[in-house]
Parts: sequence; structure tokens; C-alpha cells
Amino acid sequence: MATSELLKEANFLLPGYVAPEAGIYQPAVYFHNRDLGIKTVILPDRNVASRLAKVVQGGRTIDNDQLRACAGLLGFAHLLDIEFEPSIAYHELAHGCGNENAAEELGWFRTANNASPQDMLNVALGYSDGVSRSYVAQQAHIGDMAAPLKRWNRNYIVALKVLELDYAKLPALEKALRLVDWMANEMIFAGPAMMLAVIYLGSKSPGRKKVFKNKGSADRSAAIDGVKNAAWDITHLSDFVRRINESLSENKVQYLFATFDNHLKLMATLLAEIGTQGASRAVIARGLSQWWALKEAELIAQVLMEQVERINSEHHVPKMSDDPDFIPKMIAKGERAIIDSL
Repeated sequence: MATSELLKEANFLLPGYVAPEAGIYQPAVYFHNRDLGIKTVILPDRNVASRLAKVVQGGRTIDNDQLRACAGLLGFAHLLDIEFEPSIAYHELAHGCGNENAAEELGWFRTANNASPQDMLNVALGYSDGVSRSYVAQQAHIGDMAAPLKRWNRNYIVALKVLELDYAKLPALEKALRLVDWMANEMIFAGPAMMLAVIYLGSKSPGRKKVFKNKGSADRSAAIDGVKNAAWDITHLSDFVRRINESLSENKVQYLFATFDNHLKLMATLLAEIGTQGASRAVIARGLSQWWALKEAELIAQVLMEQVERINSEHHVPKMSDDPDFIPKMIAKGERAIIDSL
């Protein structure tokens, strides 16, 4: 129970399903699910995956709340047969730091995932200041994970467009509507990317600087790096949503998204709500009202639903390009817009 309370206080797990009344931190919930043949899988974001791997590498933990929470999660998951799926996190690491670094950390992650649950719980509850055993990283052969994922490329193009619009001297609502129009006519309409955009562009969005790091830097390569990070956030969310949608048909797998990032938590919560309750104008407007005035949220929700209905129409033909360089050209165009923005 102490570990459950620790995890509940850390509050870094988000369910991609309608959580039971007992919540997501009660062991009995997972024993019950196991009896029903329902598997639970945790999808950690980049930072959580790194902290999970770091727990078993030695070093002090007593004053690091996030490391202790991750140790608690490892012990909790091990005892309850909860699995981890960190593939997007290690694609992100390989893309930024190379395959060798990603393979090394993934080896530590696998060691952590198989570490003594008692050792992990002792660290989590502060009974020991770091692990009491000596661990060795497992071998991890990952191939070329540094190559960008196709979906990341698409998300990167959208993120570049969002920041380009943010620089424009336009009302927030006009920026959001222009983005929807651009996605519908020039790109593809992608839900998670759209949600990050409308949340970021919101007329009352808090902490906007944290979404696109260094966006005002004189070093425009630093601003570009910030957009790349935002594109990975979208990719984590799109993977979460894809898995939620796939699980709805058979209901044999439940997903938990793990992140300490408040913006990701807010977006993941909204996307999961839409995924489980269904996309409707009312659900979207209610969710967006956290970042927009109610009338603005209702208008954006209406426009988004029009696009959803268009895509789901039997007459809809998915957008295709005959140009094999379409994606590289869109990326180059978006990056040039950011470089020239200041």
C-alpha cells in the first residue's frame, strides 16, 4: 500500500481506458484484470525511460523523487505482471544521440525491468539510498533506430507549422483555424498533432515556453531542436492513441502512459478521453475549454469534427503525393520558415 500511495502522489501514469473506481494504483485492480485475461502495458516517455534505466546504475536516490517513483513503478510492475513498451523512447534517444547510446541505455532499461522487486521497493520507500545490488547492463541489439520514423517526420512537419504560425501576428483563434485548414489541404489531418497545436496556441495556454524550447533563441538551430523535441512528444501521444484505438475492439490490453511532463499529461488525458468516450463536438469542446474561451473551444471543436466527418466519409480519398521527395521538401520548407522568423 505504501508503494501505491507513492505512485499515486507522483501521479505520472495516465490510463488509456476508463479507470475503475478504485483507481490505477491499487494492486487488486491488476489481479482482477489478470483473472479476466487483460494485460496491462506501460508506455514510458523519453525521460521516464531514462530514469527507469538509471535506477539500477548505482548512485544516490534518497533525494530524487522521480528516481524513487520510477523504482516504485519497477517493483509495482514486476509484482503485478505489468509490462513496459519503451520503443518510441529509444527511437527518440537514438535519433538524438545515436544508436550506440540508445543500445547502451536500453540494456540498462532491460536490467531494471528484471531487477529484484524488493530492491526496487526499498529504494522507492527510502529504506535504502540507491540499489543494494550490483547490476550489469544487458546486451541490446537495436539495429538502426536513429533513422526517423515516418510518423515522426509527419509530426515534425506539423510542429514546424505550429511554431511558424505562433510567430505570426494574428489572433490565437485565427492561428488555430489556419492550422486546421493547412492540415486539411496541404498535409494530413492527424489528431494528436492537432491537439498539441490547439492546446499550445490556446488563448489562455499556460507555460507555452516549455512546449517549444529555445523558440526565441538567436541560435535558430536551437529553435529547430526545440521543434524536434515537440515532434517526439506528438509521436509518443500518437503511439498512445493508436494503441488505445487498437485495444478497444478486443479489450484484452490496457495501456498506461508514463510521463512527468505536465503538458504531456494534459494532452494525453484529453486524447484518452476522446479515445474512450468517442470524438464528439461536446467532448472536444469541454476538453479544449481548459485552454480556450468556451465559444472559441466550441468553434474549434466544430471545425475539427467537420474534418473527422470528412475523413470518415465513404467518399474520402486519402491524400497521396507522387513526389518521392514530398516529405523532405516539406521539412526543408518548414525549417526555412523557422530560421527566417527572427
